[in-house]
Amino acid sequence: MDLDLSGISLPFTVTDLVTSGSALLGLVAGFVLLGLAFKLVPKLIGLFKNSFSGGNK
Repeated sequence: MDLDLSGISLPFTVTDLVTSGSALLGLVAGFVLLGLAFKLVPKLIGLFKNSFSGGNK
C-alpha cells in the first residue's frame, strides 16, 4: 500500500519554487500593506485624538 514516487520528475526545482514565491509576494505585498493602512490608520488617528484630548469626550 505504499505510494512509489521514485519515477516522477518535476518540471521545476526548489530554487524555481522559492524564486516564484518571492516574486509573487513582491507583487502582492503592496496591496496587503495598502489594505492594512485602510484598516489601521483610522484607529491610530482615534488613538492620537483621544490621547491629546485627555480622554474626555
